Amino acid sequence: MITVDYGAADQTSYQPEAIVNLARRYPELDFVVCHLSFPDAQHPYQLVNVLAQFAPLDNISVDISAIQDILGEGRDDFPYPKSQWVVRLAKKWLGAKRIIWGSDAPWSAAFNDYHQLATWLERTAIFTPAELADVMANNAARIYFKPTNVQAAR
Repeated sequence: MITVDYGAADQTSYQPEAIVNLARRYPELDFVVCHLSFPDAQHPYQLVNVLAQFAPLDNISVDISAIQDILGEGRDDFPYPKSQWVVRLAKKWLGAKRIIWGSDAPWSAAFNDYHQLATWLERTAIFTPAELADVMANNAARIYFKPTNVQAAR
């Protein structure tokens, strides 16, 4: 299990293609890319390109922590229309089983109320109730606590 926070597209560390190559080379490993690959509202097709690369690889998932901050949405933007748009894209390309909710607290809680971060998806029609349960908890439990991952950590 590998969690990767490779930063924004203007940083040298931004290398989604490297994650794709690693996921192909090591299909038994699970990869979680933090912050939905740092979406950029000014360059939406960049995210589409990344998601298209991730889509065929079932061992790559994404977390959606801090996307409100990354997209410049604050408390008054709840329930975050830009974030809704990028999460819809992620669902379209990856499906609900490969998306993991996260708060990125305490950092994100400095910009948005924790209650807003924890409930914004409930205020949208992006996910069915079963999909929302997967995104909010079940996907993380399945990936992070997969028996082989727990055994490797021990």
